Amino acid sequence: MTAPLAAEDVRDLLGMRTNYAWAVLATYIAAMTIVAVYQFDVVTNPVLLVAGLTVFSAAAIVVVRMGDDPLPTRLTVLLVLSGPLGCALILSATPALDLSSLLFTWIHGGGTAVYCFMTVRGRYVAPWLGLVLMIVVCAVWAYLRHLSVITACALVAVDAAPLFMSLMFAMMLRPTARTVFALRNYTIERIAQASADDAAADERSRQADRLNSLARPLLGRIASGNPLTDDERGACAALEAHLRDQLRAPLLAHLGLDVAAFNARNRGVEVVLIDDSAAGDAESSLNPDVIAALQDRALKALDAATAGQIFVRISAPDRPIAASVLVRPESGDAVRAEITPDGMVREFR
Repeated sequence: MTAPLAAEDVRDLLGMRTNYAWAVLATYIAAMTIVAVYQFDVVTNPVLLVAGLTVFSAAAIVVVRMGDDPLPTRLTVLLVLSGPLGCALILSATPALDLSSLLFTWIHGGGTAVYCFMTVRGRYVAPWLGLVLMIVVCAVWAYLRHLSVITACALVAVDAAPLFMSLMFAMMLRPTARTVFALRNYTIERIAQASADDAAADERSRQADRLNSLARPLLGRIASGNPLTDDERGACAALEAHLRDQLRAPLLAHLGLDVAAFNARNRGVEVVLIDDSAAGDAESSLNPDVIAALQDRALKALDAATAGQIFVRISAPDRPIAASVLVRPESGDAVRAEITPDGMVREFR
């Protein structure tokens, strides 16, 4: 059996799923909010300022907490557009001001921070496109406000430095992360295999102990060379049928019907267990209601019978009858219980 492998996400190595990541993210959004509040007296339309802040905050939350690794294409497109959109919303309400002022630098910095995390999460090209779009937005704003377009572009272009650093970091981190994840998955597989081997060894030991307790007395009696009595021959036949049930009807044996059948045979009942289901995953593929109804019906019939015949069967998959229990007493009418795939029981006499 192969163990399910853990998802490979670089956020696990960086702790981006922890409460500390939420704390850092909240601090970052709080810092932007403080600067935005300070800018309320400067902007001409505070609503646009709040809208831009919301875009940057939402983008920061998305890039840290959402999506697979690397980022899905749809989220990547939205995050790329968040930078120029946030800049456009805030700058459209911002009059001409000193380009070196914090009131200007935080605007494009909000998008750059998101792009740096996008790079770490496996998107190497898209963030650069977003940076170029932010430069275009800031250049248009500077031109409309009669400010130096070159200076505005240069101040935003400086953000290429942290973006380049995040690119180098990602190119070193992600190969290492793949190695770490491969080792982790290998360890998970080894542990799962070891657990399966231990379980199989325990089951073999349990079966061997049970076989020893059941068969040793009869084998010793046979080895003595003395003729067997009729009761002993009957006990041998019951034991042989019991061992055959565990091989021929593994699911029924797992439900405990083999023990009940063994006891019924010792009382003189002819019992036949038939398992036509797919071996291995039969129990998980059957409706639990079917299993419960079959177990209840079969155990009651086996425990109550003192003579006659009992047939318990699990049908092949996709049959209209999932299981059946047929009881033929020595006297009286036979009773057949059919269990449908949805767990309903129908009785015929």
